[in-house]
Amino acid sequence: MDNKKAAELAEKELKKEEEDKQIKLIKEVIKQTLNKLEVKKEKKSKLEKEIKILKQDIDNIRAGRLDLIAERQEKDDEAKKTSIIEVVKEVHHHHYHDRWYEPYRVIIKEPYWTTYTYCGNAITDTVGDYTVYSAPDWTTSINCSIAKDAFAGTYKLDSGDCITLT
Repeated sequence: MDNKKAAELAEKELKKEEEDKQIKLIKEVIKQTLNKLEVKKEKKSKLEKEIKILKQDIDNIRAGRLDLIAERQEKDDEAKKTSIIEVVKEVHHHHYHDRWYEPYRVIIKEPYWTTYTYCGNAITDTVGDYTVYSAPDWTTSINCSIAKDAFAGTYKLDSGDCITLT
């Protein structure tokens, strides 16, 4: 009987060790999954903030409010990094009594290769690989009135989708 009890006890210990091993494995899987989930949440939060900034840029241009983009970029480094443009209020000796005509320097910051294709129209104009440093034509003064008036149009994205903004 003593041998039988010892065998049963040894068998129970082996089962317990195997069960503990499985529990440890599951706990490690859960821990790693939670860690990965946290990383993804942080990335999602960052992406959501970047999307919000880009949408604000579009909304501000639509409203002709280059001043709001410039102000946001002055206050928030993340907004300055995220936006594809940099907007800086130009200082002139004469004074503008209407904010619509105050000049802003709009600088496209990112290098790009772009093809302008107007949706529903066969006109295509190809522009080479430019950066703000090699293409000063893409750095110019714009006032809020022009930004507001030039906003509307149909844009063909790199994905092939067409988006009409009014």
